[in-house]
Amino acid sequence: MSNSTDRVLPILVGIDGSTEADAAALWAAAYAAKTHASVRLIHAVPEGDWYGSAAFVDGGALERDLRMIGRKHLTRAAGAMHDVAPDVSVDIVSVDGTIASYLSNADAELIVLGSRKSSALRDLTLGSNTLRVVTHARCPVLLVRGGGESSDPARPIVVGVDGSEQSDRALSAALEFAHTVGAPVVAANYWGFAAQPGLGTGFEEIDWVSVRAHEKHWLDAHVEKMHEKYPEVALSTVSAQSSPTRGLRAMSASASMLVVGSRGRGALRGTILGSVSQNLVHHADCSVLIVR
Repeated sequence: MSNSTDRVLPILVGIDGSTEADAAALWAAAYAAKTHASVRLIHAVPEGDWYGSAAFVDGGALERDLRMIGRKHLTRAAGAMHDVAPDVSVDIVSVDGTIASYLSNADAELIVLGSRKSSALRDLTLGSNTLRVVTHARCPVLLVRGGGESSDPARPIVVGVDGSEQSDRALSAALEFAHTVGAPVVAANYWGFAAQPGLGTGFEEIDWVSVRAHEKHWLDAHVEKMHEKYPEVALSTVSAQSSPTRGLRAMSASASMLVVGSRGRGALRGTILGSVSQNLVHHADCSVLIVR
């Protein structure tokens, strides 16, 4: 993501006629109005072999109907965006194939998708366009989730911090978002040292008070370096003894957005092994921003 208000690349939004996709379009409209970005709405029409024998029976009527329905979805979403952000430039595009294939290879400032909480097993079995985009996209991906309460400016943007290059990019993105929308940021570091085999909080030779103080001091010092770029953003920190997945999922109940970095592992490997970002994609209560 660019820190400049002169955005060159568009914000891309997947449109499929669902209420979740419509909510994503409205979020993109409001954000684009603040950042002077353009928005492109994308609807995908299945390729020819998807229709099977129907293509021979109905002479292509099914495909024509799907294209017409898709166009209506795009036009409706664009109209709703114009109502909330009339000055934002919006164009609509129909593509052949899957939305994941298009978005995974597109150049964009940000990809915005509507999302609902789901089952990891279901996505592994049936496949998921959302998971494919999150895994392969070249730019940050925002999964818009939740009702109107998730847009409450009093709700913080929560970012996972672990000192890695990926989490530093996530922290930078979180601060930029917060600067744009006027939200506070909570930088959270969850350390699972005591959960390692053979250790526990009752292990007498470890000074847990010192460990906790050290972890909190490290976190405060680490985030303050980046906070200097956005001093007007209200920033607080949380350092706790827990797994990142468990801690961030708990914080999602009262956050407007979770921001996490992603190493971009392969789709199959990432799904089988699991990761903090993919767990949050399935289970977070608020919107999730995955930062490359």
